[in-house]
Amino acid sequence: MKADEIRHPVTAKMCMTKDVGTHGNLFGGIMMGWLDEAGAIFARTWTGEKHVVTVKFSEIVFKRPVKVGEIVRFEACDPKVGRTSITFEIAGRVGESTVVRTTCTFVALSDDGTPRVINADGNR
Repeated sequence: MKADEIRHPVTAKMCMTKDVGTHGNLFGGIMMGWLDEAGAIFARTWTGEKHVVTVKFSEIVFKRPVKVGEIVRFEACDPKVGRTSITFEIAGRVGESTVVRTTCTFVALSDDGTPRVINADGNR
């Protein structure tokens, strides 16, 4: 995320003992799950859609390890809403330090599980 971009706070997670490996670092797979959950929260909130599913995560860049007791705050920026999907950058931060970042895409679904056109106004 660039310094001048508008960051939208999404959620936060605390690294617990059960989340780390033998080197005392948060497992990458746990972080990826947190990114997916935070992404879904942002996609639903930004679009106002009830059902969204993950379509794609781009390269996930782990910038530094997360240790037990650290709180990772997730922020999204640069949302682009398409016909049935939303793409945005999402980053995890500890204090002022970015620990992970990626770009993701979610698609809105109707109740029957088919892609649904996103209301252009959303629920922002």
